[in-house]
Amino acid sequence: MKAQEPSTFRGRKGLPISVGHRLVGSVKAGLLPIDHPLLLLVAEPRRRGFSLRDGLWVRLLDAKAALSARSYLDRGSVVIEVIDEFCPWNAGRWRIGADGVDRTDEAPDLRCDVSALRSVYLGGFTWKQLARALRVEEVVSRATARADAIFRVEIAPWCPETF
Repeated sequence: MKAQEPSTFRGRKGLPISVGHRLVGSVKAGLLPIDHPLLLLVAEPRRRGFSLRDGLWVRLLDAKAALSARSYLDRGSVVIEVIDEFCPWNAGRWRIGADGVDRTDEAPDLRCDVSALRSVYLGGFTWKQLARALRVEEVVSRATARADAIFRVEIAPWCPETF
């Protein structure tokens, strides 16, 4: 079975496909984004043996330029204190919101290493997920929820190339 559109993956009567059924002998898919509809359309995904691998690595070399290059939802702003021992010019406090990105001397809402910032930069993880994993310190109560609202993305990051 070869298909590009999610509707092609539907079985008879619009029900999720069941691999092994007479109409669908097998489904082979590779390098799909984590939020691809196929993962939800297969009737029994646990039996399919899906595996996840990271394929997109990001290192923020210029935090100001990188953070300014992406968009944010208009949900206020958040001050993030970034720790970056390898690129000390990135270290400091950054006010981030739909109005832009600027250095600030204001007290931080969140504190994290640059590796945590890169995890949310493209939308692969949320601030709340990183806080639960002890990768982000929530200095101000509910700051992770506010940051998640500001950084929210509709589509998960994905790189279709292997390198």
